[in-house]
Parts: sequence; C-alpha cells; structure tokens
Amino acid sequence: MTFSNWSGLVVSDPAEVREVATVDDVRRAVGDAAANGWVIRTAGTKHSHSPVLSNDGGLVLLTDGLAGPPRIVHVDDSGEGAHAAIAAGTKLAAVGEPLWDAGWSLSNQGDVDVQSIAGLIGTGVHGTGRELRSISDSVVDAEIVTASGDVVHAADDAEVLEAARLNLGALGVVTEVTLAVVPAYHLHERHWRAPMEEVMESLDDLIAATRHFEFFWYPVDDLAHAKSLQPVDGPTDPMDGTRGEYVDRAYRTFPSVRSNQHTEMEYSVPAEAGPTCFGEIRELMRTDFPDIVWPAEYRTVAADEGIISPANGRATVTISVHQGSGLPYEDFFAACERIFRSHDGRPHWGKFHNLTADDMAEIYGAGWTRFDAVQRRLDPDGTFLNGHLRSLLRP
Repeated sequence: MTFSNWSGLVVSDPAEVREVATVDDVRRAVGDAAANGWVIRTAGTKHSHSPVLSNDGGLVLLTDGLAGPPRIVHVDDSGEGAHAAIAAGTKLAAVGEPLWDAGWSLSNQGDVDVQSIAGLIGTGVHGTGRELRSISDSVVDAEIVTASGDVVHAADDAEVLEAARLNLGALGVVTEVTLAVVPAYHLHERHWRAPMEEVMESLDDLIAATRHFEFFWYPVDDLAHAKSLQPVDGPTDPMDGTRGEYVDRAYRTFPSVRSNQHTEMEYSVPAEAGPTCFGEIRELMRTDFPDIVWPAEYRTVAADEGIISPANGRATVTISVHQGSGLPYEDFFAACERIFRSHDGRPHWGKFHNLTADDMAEIYGAGWTRFDAVQRRLDPDGTFLNGHLRSLLRP
C-alpha cells in the first residue's frame, strides 16, 4: 500500500498501516514489528513536510484512535497552575473547548490546529511571540511505549523528559502527553495590510506592541499581511470586516484555515539576524524566483533549553517559505536554505530540509549527543528510525 503525508510530497510503501486505540494495541504492534523486523513510524494528521513519516517496508501506526478529552490535573490551589493530560492522537482543535470549560487554556498555539498532540511535540510546533516558547516547552510528562514494549513516563527521568519534548517519534510511541496550561483567556486579533518597507521600518515596535505578532509577505503585491494578538478581558466581540479585528476565546482566535496543499521550508535564525535574513529571502524571490507566488512568513519565538530545539539558547525569528503541491520547489528551497544557513539557521523538524548528520552535529553540538544517547537507550536497535532519521542519528 502507499502512504503519504498531507501534501503528497512524502510517499512510502509500508508493509502495514495499522490504527491503534489503546496502549495494549501499541504494545502488540511493537511486538509484531519486532517479530517481523519492521521499523515503526507513527502518524497523526500526517501534516509534516519532512520525511519523518516515511516508512518503506515497515509498520505505520495511525494514532487517531488514541484520542480523548483532556484530563485536568491541578498542581496547586492558587488558580495559577494546572496540567492537562491529553491522549496522543487528540487533535489540537479538539482540546480548546474542554480546557476552556475547566477554566484553562494553552499558553500559545500556532495558526494551524489540525495536528495531533503527539505530532506537535514530535516536531516542535510553535506559535509566535517574542516572550513565548514552542509548545514543546509546556510538556511536563509523556507516556511512551518503548521498543521493548515497556511503558515509561518521561517525567521519571529528567534527560528522557527533555528529549521527549521534541522527540521526532524516535524514542517510542507516545500515547499520552501532559501539558502545562494557564487560566483561560480571550485574545484580541487585529489584521491589516501594509507596504513591506513600512513594516520592516517599524518591525521592532510592532513585535513589542502585542504578545503575538506575525506577517505573511506576498510577492505578488509586495504587501505584508500582518496579524497581532493580545490577551484581553472578554466577552467575545465578533469580527467586523470594516475594522479587521475581533475578540474571542484564545483557542478560537489562534488558528487560521490553511486548506491549500503546499510544501514548506522553515528555518530559525537568531532574532538579531531576522530582518536581514528576511530581506535576502525577499530579494531572492523577487529576482531569481519571480514565479513563486506563495508567501513568506515571519514569526518570533523565545529562547529555550530544548535539546534539539531550533530556539535552543537564543531568541529566534522563524522564516517560512512555501510552494504549491506538485509544483517545482527544489531549486527555490535550495537557494533559500543557503541564505538561512549563512545566518546560522536551524531547520524546523517538521518541514523540508537537506541537512545531514554532520550538519546536525554542528548545529546542536552536545545537545545532539545527548539526544542520541537517550534515543539509543530507549531504542537500542533503531526500531523507531526510518531511513531519514537513521541517516541523521546513525549514519
């Protein structure tokens, strides 16, 4: 059978595709894989643009059956702290309302909410906000079925927990994720268009003005399509098209509809390099690739300590470029990648890149060694490493 990601870019031919609904299902699948010598990869929404999902001749586990409403576990009595344990296959879009009903929200989201919870932390999905880290930073525990069939809790081992926060699906099958949550809040969204030069001249002020700021630059009109989000007190104030703004619950405000299939590359660069790097990408698209009509996106992420997080140790700007599914992207992405790498860029784990094991070792240094050590400890035979991951971790 043929198995592909959301965009159709990554295609493979696994020996079997199996849906799992319980931890026991997962343990049986792990045993079957061992008996047949299969590699195991897991898939939720298949939204990744990288080959992390690919699995020729192995076992692909569909985790949609591992879904359920969040279980809220209070940490203290002050009303300021709680954890939500969420079944791994639960889609992000299904999490917001039950959290809200319990009085809680996620501290941040990206502008896509179709991914599964395990998928979010598998590849390090993030939103935007110079004081906000990726969703992986909110992970306080993960339940994982390892290659031996054992069920481990990442919180029992500090090094495993750090690796599990952004795990590439390489440690085992994640069956449950526990996230820190915050008191429920509303967001005021404002969106507008402005000349690109105007936005770049005031970029620092725009980023500082609200908790969340981002823009898409469209080469066809050379305009920035900007969006800001700011926490406010309710109640909900519906969208008024003449104002280009509205107020709603946070989980309703974060996501946007991204229905057009595409292939994407994203790199994280040091925040101070963001404007220059973006300017070079913009000039590249205008001069060398004028046929690319898809936009480039600009966001911010706070520094974190994730072992293989693209924002490890530095305030970060993320820049994404896109191409429509089925259209040529190789030369364009290769040219963009050269610019990103010249600015000490690090690739998003769920987006397309051309880097090698040596590149990753150079980028992450001791962190790469730490992640590799945890991966080998939980999966000594490489049961969860497809060809792409094996080329990076065990070349």
